[in-house]
Amino acid sequence: MRREPTRRRSVTLTTSENTTVSAMSLHTVSQRIITQAVRELWPDKKVVPGPRCPSVTSYVCRVTVDGEELIAKYSWLGMSLVSLLRGAGGTWAEVQDAQRAYVQSADLLTAREAQHLEFLRRLGEPHVCETAGLHRGVLLTRMVAGTPLIAELAARPWETGALLDEVLLVLSDLHGRVGADRLRAAAPIGERSVVGVFRRKFDVMSSRAYLRSLGQGRALRDHERQEIVDLVGTAVWRLIRMADAISSQRGRLVFGDLKPEHVCIEGARLTFIDPALQRAAGPQPDIAKLTGRALLLAVGHREPNAGQQIVQGVASTLARHVAGLPERERAGRLREVMVLWLMDTVNILSTCLSAPQGLLLAPHQRSLVAQARMVAGVVDRVSALLLGATSGPRLLDAVFSEVEHTAGRVR
Repeated sequence: MRREPTRRRSVTLTTSENTTVSAMSLHTVSQRIITQAVRELWPDKKVVPGPRCPSVTSYVCRVTVDGEELIAKYSWLGMSLVSLLRGAGGTWAEVQDAQRAYVQSADLLTAREAQHLEFLRRLGEPHVCETAGLHRGVLLTRMVAGTPLIAELAARPWETGALLDEVLLVLSDLHGRVGADRLRAAAPIGERSVVGVFRRKFDVMSSRAYLRSLGQGRALRDHERQEIVDLVGTAVWRLIRMADAISSQRGRLVFGDLKPEHVCIEGARLTFIDPALQRAAGPQPDIAKLTGRALLLAVGHREPNAGQQIVQGVASTLARHVAGLPERERAGRLREVMVLWLMDTVNILSTCLSAPQGLLLAPHQRSLVAQARMVAGVVDRVSALLLGATSGPRLLDAVFSEVEHTAGRVR
């Protein structure tokens, strides 16, 4: 198994002295690197650089090659763009110097992702996007037909349960022994691990400073921002205490970054993008991220009734998953999924709240910032429920009653 990437600086550097990588510099240099790589791959073709795509992780943009539009991805040191812009990689000169070595290293994230796409094509299911090329650390993939799941959930909230069930059904081979056996050589992308991200953010001495900085520079009143910081901080403390709910076994594979925007639907076909294969005890990390991000969509939905329908659909999917397990495993599996869900929610909420101005956020990420106090309240109350004595079906009912009530509030 691949070694863990070299430990990097804490992501909590927030002073102007340390925030030396500007969003404009990052954009300009990334575009230049991508354009050069594409022109070297296809020297006889017309290359037209396109607009950047919203991303808080790797730098992503569109590029047209002889009339065909491709998606280009470039990873800076394997860390999120938010961390990079907050100074986690050092000065801009230090970042660029380290990047030259990183692009040549075995840890290169885009090379591992290209490997994952190839491995998944050999597995046969899930169906994944086509790779167009990999050069100078730039991964190029072809456009995917269909509508992203996140848009389908927003448009058809009453079908949430069926849509989520279909995604998990398509991933059943990957989650089972077939995937674990055939993809044994896949080098994991631990940078996208829910637990890994949570620990990098909060299991360090400087996590208090990071929490205190959340929402700075955003359109939040001081008392509102402080309330968010307090709620998230309390939830983080509880989740650290509940970390033992997550199994240490690593006998199965998961897709790893199973967000609704990473699944496209065209008729009966589902196509997946941005894999981050990882070892786990079972499908819990995928279930937690998929359902948790759907719940964020519910809380931020403009129509309260639609938000409640999404919550009910998520609850039905989780209930069916738990019901299909041996009775002795149900309580533990449900608890693990919920702890992972809360960790992932805290991860993305804190990332969006700490994203510097100039970093392009997707519409659902901007909505998350706008609903930050409401989401932080949900995380606080649900983490308190998990820390209590309630378990099994009663826990599921209590948690989703809380989330459904929040999603149904008039905005």
